[in-house]
Amino acid sequence: MNKKKPLVSGLPGRFARMTREQLDAESDQYDVTHSATSAKRAANVKPHPKKRGRPPKPAGEKASRVLITIEPSLLAAADAAADRRGLTRASLIRQAVLDWLARQPRRRKSA
Repeated sequence: MNKKKPLVSGLPGRFARMTREQLDAESDQYDVTHSATSAKRAANVKPHPKKRGRPPKPAGEKASRVLITIEPSLLAAADAAADRRGLTRASLIRQAVLDWLARQPRRRKSA
């Protein structure tokens, strides 16, 4: 095998004419100058957040997951009704619970 043959002819510019050893030497130069482990942090720069996604909500605003059991036909009807109204399944169930609670008679506090 000829070691002087260019490694990859599809590389741009002068890299297409380099051998494996020349490419390794070139990449070592960039590894040293652009390595993230040796780079110093810039002053007054916020650190990267530990987690991505939504910011945490206060305890009073958090939602709870609830596992409920519903017959398949009732679930299919609820999903169809939610689709017709442009709602999600969870928002349809939430609205149904709110409506039911609103229809309940108010209990009077005993003195």
